[in-house]
Amino acid sequence: MLKILHLLAVFLFTDLSHSQTSKCQNKAGTGNVDWAIVYKAPAQLNGKIIFATAAGAWDNGEQPFTNERGHSFAKAIEHIVGNNADIKFLAYNNVPPGIPNLKTKSNSK
Repeated sequence: MLKILHLLAVFLFTDLSHSQTSKCQNKAGTGNVDWAIVYKAPAQLNGKIIFATAAGAWDNGEQPFTNERGHSFAKAIEHIVGNNADIKFLAYNNVPPGIPNLKTKSNSK
């Protein structure tokens, strides 16, 4: 019985992982790209985005960061963060494992 439950859990989690967006998205959030970096400066609604195919060529973001539709970053994390009455707090850690803490006064999110 335990083996059957374990097998069921494996299939369930495998199915869930395939149904979620886990790839970087193009500027409009409508297609996959190899990688993208999104940057938002303070007091700006739209950020800048750069893609692997256009290294060194920052482009203006398609939509403001507050818009959940048509934004590459929102599409890439849609299954991680969303409107959910049970979510009260979101935390992140920007220090990679195995790297000593650096005192740089900067954060990546």
